[in-house]
Amino acid sequence: MGYQNPKPLNTVLHAEILFYLREGNSIPDSMLDFIKHLSADEQQIVAQSPMYVSLLIAGSDGNFDTDEKKRIVELIHIKTFTERFELQTLYKQLSINSEENIRNMISSLPENTDERNQLLSDLIARLNDIFPKLDSNIATQLYSSLRQFAVYISTADGGWWGISSVSDSEKNYVKLPMLNSPAQ
Repeated sequence: MGYQNPKPLNTVLHAEILFYLREGNSIPDSMLDFIKHLSADEQQIVAQSPMYVSLLIAGSDGNFDTDEKKRIVELIHIKTFTERFELQTLYKQLSINSEENIRNMISSLPENTDERNQLLSDLIARLNDIFPKLDSNIATQLYSSLRQFAVYISTADGGWWGISSVSDSEKNYVKLPMLNSPAQ
């Protein structure tokens, strides 16, 4: 059996576009098309959710390590082109001035670790009420993306290539226990 080329990425994108056209919908320009019917507060929660997850995991041990902050910026950038096209805009918006936004968000959060973790957990948990208002595919993609993002952030500092580097405090949050799967 010889080498077979995998399907090119544009084939996947093409299939997604055909799905929207077949359903009689216009092709969405961005994530904003999927959340425009939500309240401004709900849109903000969705738009900032990867940042909330990042800061919860990175700061769960009481401090924000420089490597973790760098990794957040890198991962947000990577997700601008590796995420499914429906979510790419979400990450593109976050990538604009991401380092400055991280600093501003950290400075606005409570200094007490328990209070900060609770606040961020509560913000993330608000997605549970938002998921049913979203297209089920988008809700599932966002949920999966956030869970994946939490794992990547948790392995950002220490260890050898991120192996065995998840701290005990990060283990409490890495599976995002405050977030219910929209596929249930």
